[in-house]
Amino acid sequence: MKYKNILLVNDINDDAETFVLVLNAINHKIRSSVEGSALEALKKLKASKLSPDIIFLDYNMLHLDGDGFLKLLRDIKGLKRIPVVLYSRNSGRMLQEAMTKFKRVHFLKKHTNFRKVFKSLQKIIMPEMSEKKI
Repeated sequence: MKYKNILLVNDINDDAETFVLVLNAINHKIRSSVEGSALEALKKLKASKLSPDIIFLDYNMLHLDGDGFLKLLRDIKGLKRIPVVLYSRNSGRMLQEAMTKFKRVHFLKKHTNFRKVFKSLQKIIMPEMSEKKI
């Protein structure tokens, strides 16, 4: 398994619930944390209350967008190398710029269909099992 500790930063409860259900379906040993506020997630990351292997970030959040989050995250010692996946329904110019500007930043399109979310996340988290059927 490529990633065991996953942080989702997303302020939409339905999306977060689907995400966690999919992670559990992929592998029940995955530890996931969900933060509904980018500011709160940064506070906990800075205080070492969260230690993810990878962060999935909803780019369009209240109070702090994905670009602002990435700038602040990359300033926190020890967190510069954590991969971040921008998790959004849109793949516009701002997301492309963020992926270019920051290192180790990728994009994953949000889906509402469980099967599509499963396949997309599985390719990232457990690429060796990406052929597993649900």
